[in-house]
Amino acid sequence: DPEVLFTVFLPGLLFKDALEINFHLLSICIWQLMWWAFPLVLISTILTALVGFYVFPYGWSWYQCLTFGCILAATDPVAVSALLNEVGAPPRLKIHISGESLLNDGSAVVFFFVFGGLFLHELGIEGLGRDSTVAEGFKLFFRMAGGGAGIGFAFALALRIILYKLDRRMEKEETVLQVAATVTIAYLSFFVSEVVAGCSGVIAVVTTGIFTKAFAGGLISDWTVMDSFWSLLEHLLNTVIFALGGAVFGAIIIRPQWKAADWGYLFVLYIFVTIIRFACMFGSYPLTSRIGLKTSWQETFFSSWGGLRGAVGITLALALDNFVYTSTEDESVRELTTKIFGMVGGIALLTLCLNGPLCGPLLKKLGLADSTEQRKHIIKCAEESARRRVLDDFIHLMTDERFFFVDFALVAYHCPFLRDVTAEELRNAVTENKQSVHPDLYRAPNLNHVLPYIKDASHLRSSIAHEQRTMFLAPVGLKEEHHLHEIPEDLEEASPKVEPDPKLLRETRLLFLELLRAAYTAQIRDGELDPREYNGFLVYDLEQSVEFAHDACSAGSPLSDWKSANKVSADLYIRGENLAYRFTDCCCVKNRGVKQRIANLVDFESPLEYQRLRINVLRALSFIDAHKEAQDRLQDEFGTHKLGADKAQATAAFTAVMKESKGEVRKAKEVLKAQNKKKLKHVISHYLCTIIQNKTARYITQLLDSGVLLQKEARHYLEEIDEDLIHIRKCPLFEDHPGAICEYHPRPREDDENFFQDSGLDDLAEEISPVVVGVGSARALGSEGLSERSPSLRRKRIRQKSIL
Repeated sequence: DPEVLFTVFLPGLLFKDALEINFHLLSICIWQLMWWAFPLVLISTILTALVGFYVFPYGWSWYQCLTFGCILAATDPVAVSALLNEVGAPPRLKIHISGESLLNDGSAVVFFFVFGGLFLHELGIEGLGRDSTVAEGFKLFFRMAGGGAGIGFAFALALRIILYKLDRRMEKEETVLQVAATVTIAYLSFFVSEVVAGCSGVIAVVTTGIFTKAFAGGLISDWTVMDSFWSLLEHLLNTVIFALGGAVFGAIIIRPQWKAADWGYLFVLYIFVTIIRFACMFGSYPLTSRIGLKTSWQETFFSSWGGLRGAVGITLALALDNFVYTSTEDESVRELTTKIFGMVGGIALLTLCLNGPLCGPLLKKLGLADSTEQRKHIIKCAEESARRRVLDDFIHLMTDERFFFVDFALVAYHCPFLRDVTAEELRNAVTENKQSVHPDLYRAPNLNHVLPYIKDASHLRSSIAHEQRTMFLAPVGLKEEHHLHEIPEDLEEASPKVEPDPKLLRETRLLFLELLRAAYTAQIRDGELDPREYNGFLVYDLEQSVEFAHDACSAGSPLSDWKSANKVSADLYIRGENLAYRFTDCCCVKNRGVKQRIANLVDFESPLEYQRLRINVLRALSFIDAHKEAQDRLQDEFGTHKLGADKAQATAAFTAVMKESKGEVRKAKEVLKAQNKKKLKHVISHYLCTIIQNKTARYITQLLDSGVLLQKEARHYLEEIDEDLIHIRKCPLFEDHPGAICEYHPRPREDDENFFQDSGLDDLAEEISPVVVGVGSARALGSEGLSERSPSLRRKRIRQKSIL
């Protein structure tokens, strides 16, 4: 049904582009766009009609040729607009292309109804079309265009009132309702204008979108949600309309009526359409280069070449063909509109396949998207900024006991931004980390496994050792005051004397679980939990453990989320991912040696052993960190004096929940203690690499969102990060990483021994291997580092540090 095609597809295809347009630039260049959209569309329609009338041998009437011409006058900037955003083309060029497309879609549809009505009336089919004089045609045109604009403006004002009433930024439901309101108004404005008032629904939708952006853009609570929904809707509608058009086009070209000569005429039409587009754009260049935002010949040339045909033209051709096909059984009459659709579909195919791919090189050739030396300098500065932030994060992570024994050769191998770190950069990162933390809360990073790989790091090594000694000799009371996840002594003394109120205890447990849920969310945001890994099993498992514990605590039971976290077996997820990797890699990789190596990576030791170890370790590490974060927040934000009017009851409930949480943490540490220490170190080192790479991806995305990097520049970095993450997951156990030196495990600081004894990592420092596994250690260490290769000298240095 043609009306269904118009009503379903056109509002969704046009409203998003209108909603995203820059109203300020649009208001400046409106007269340029009006010239391109109305007089130029009419000229293009007439010239294309002349081609159909005099070049084609089909005997088309003049009204049929005019209908054919106005269908081909509608341009589609979807592919070109995406390219312009990707390469950072000038804003003037983007507004010219997107604005012209929006307005000429509206004018082309209005001309289609005028000339299409004359053509259908000419066919003599009862109930189709209408006869009109030239004056009546102009009157119909202005009524449809002006009426559609007026109706669109009225609906824009109505949508502004609705968005104002729904502008509650803290309510997610209101954001959903705002999106629903835009969809409703977009389709309702089209229906009222097209069906009820007999005006142009396309112009009504475009006007609604433009004035909504102008007058109600600040009332939209979440532009990300709004843009994501309309992008998805536009993509789905484009996909469906091109699928329908492709199916009909395929059915047409396999029919006997479509002969080999028709292909020749299709290519001739493509040449004429391209020439007409260039002639119209450059013919109006003396005018458009002097009004509005003006334009250059390079931008005019690109606009001429980038006039692709797409969804709107296909929709109009489909509607015309269906009008005739459902109204008559005369095959000769049906063939007229079928041939029109065949030509329109062919032009859309050729412009997408020929013009589209050449737009990128043409932009560079015309100097509209050159990567200048200044641009390269900006990219290098952005990369250095991201590198400094990654190094700062690495130093901060090295204050975490979980990562005290990571293998820096492995980390530097998998994290390009941490390669070739100098002593000066490391010193600046340590200083930045120290300045960003309160002096009483500061903890020196453990760089004992990093400094041997850094050239000329002796001064930094001594300064960090001094900080560590200072921290060890500092008054114990000051440290314990800020060690938030430890239960204060006054709570320990108060808890045995008063039994906590059951209701208050239950609410405190539920509060703690909500804090725990927020801690897992923060881990996902910070890249410590990857929702894509093992098909999201770890995230699902930990989130479900909170849900199970919530149900149990609601019934009065104590915290037991560690038991809940181990209810679901990971074997099914592991087997499924192994099978998927093997199938994908073996299908996509042609080299037999590489293919075999990939298969070996998947089947390490046994199909499940190593991956089970990895999941168990990552689950325990995330669990421990989330519980400590929840403990900190519970004490920091909801102290004993804030949990109830009765301080004794509040203290008892608070102490009980903290004890239960520490008991759950001990259970998770038992899992770490039971693991092989070398394998445990391997898994934790790769876990650190995953965190760093996820943080790097977040920084690159922030640079993209802030406009520092363009889409193609950011895509280059993000694709490399994705490849590195895959390599991290597939890295075999005990693989020799380039630049690795003999193991250097100094004795851990005494204030950290309790953690490693509890977690089973205490004897990791004793496993010292004298084997040199890399070839780049001499370059990495220098003369000073080479002296540390002697086991006796190294043990002597360790004893000296212990004495100090």
